[in-house]
Amino acid sequence: MEKYQQLLNMIMDFNESVRFAAVSDGNGQLLWNSQRNGVSNIVPIEKTKSTMSRSRTEWDEYASSSEHIGNGLYSITSYSKIKRITIPLYDGNMLFISVDNKPMKNAKNTSYGHLVQMGEILSIVEFVESKNF
Repeated sequence: MEKYQQLLNMIMDFNESVRFAAVSDGNGQLLWNSQRNGVSNIVPIEKTKSTMSRSRTEWDEYASSSEHIGNGLYSITSYSKIKRITIPLYDGNMLFISVDNKPMKNAKNTSYGHLVQMGEILSIVEFVESKNF
């Protein structure tokens, strides 16, 4: 569990737009989670848990195509208020990250298409996954 604590701390520290991060097991059960101080839940935690479980099932179904298209790296679902990022971990668990989907500061108009810094997020995941705990 120390590995998950370090992973979530690093994810939360890397960008202030990260609202919530969690790790779930192969059954979609919540193992560890972290929420940004001063940020209230948009989605109640019980609803988040059921979404994580459903996402896990969907991810496993998509994996049946991996022999043709390769292993899944991550998935991003964008809503008007948040983006949800799902990343499979090497141990079979899943990382879920909720990020604000607000337009960038000083934007002249609303833009929900701003990018999530996936390179940095995946670097953090690789770094933590490579450590022996």
